[in-house]
Amino acid sequence: MNNSKISESIKLLSLFRENGVDEIIANTSSNRVKNTEKSTKKSLIQKNDTINRDNSMPNERIDKIKSIEELKSYMANFQGCELYKSSTNMVFSDGNPKSKIMLIGEAPGHDEDIQGKPFVGRSGKLLDKMLEAIELNREKVYIANIIPWRPPNNRRPTEEEIEICLPFIKKHIELINPKVLMLLGSTATFALLKNPEGITKVRGKWVDLILDNITIPTLPTFHPAFLLRQPAQKKHVWEDLKSLKKRVSK
Repeated sequence: MNNSKISESIKLLSLFRENGVDEIIANTSSNRVKNTEKSTKKSLIQKNDTINRDNSMPNERIDKIKSIEELKSYMANFQGCELYKSSTNMVFSDGNPKSKIMLIGEAPGHDEDIQGKPFVGRSGKLLDKMLEAIELNREKVYIANIIPWRPPNNRRPTEEEIEICLPFIKKHIELINPKVLMLLGSTATFALLKNPEGITKVRGKWVDLILDNITIPTLPTFHPAFLLRQPAQKKHVWEDLKSLKKRVSK
């Protein structure tokens, strides 16, 4: 735009201002009622989307669940955690739901995702040997995970994913109501105990897990996957297993 056109435009704007013009009317008409309807519809869609995503905070509905079957059905239909989209199966539990001993791990791996059961891969085989060492097996314990869906590439669950799934495992524990609880690894330990210290400092120490209706003696220990990488640490877990057996025998 050359200087003469700029000057003309400034003069025109000054003239509008002097005559009380404070808005410019477009060359094409605009249906304000229709635009308002569109805006309202968009707002409702966003609101509904928020309501749907609020399914990631399932506490109120979970409080009404009274059985393991109800919990499993609810979790199978839950879509508030994105992990379900990339998983083959929801991994709910394995073992004896009437057991006095409940073990809780981190999340399913590849083999667990395929078979739909916790601890069936290399870590699972080591866990079986750990249990056999104190005369236990899967028919005498109950096993679950903090996260029921496999994180992509077996990565560690995020804090958000843990918080979304935390009401599930808490309800799971309440329904099983075990005499003792063993937490396998740092993720399970931190998720339930919120311990500021690392697993190496808290493992082997009994603490009380206090839920809404029950208090359960809880023992953190190393995860079997960690033991596969650090076999020298098995001696510590052996002490933890003996402590577990002694506690159950009381």
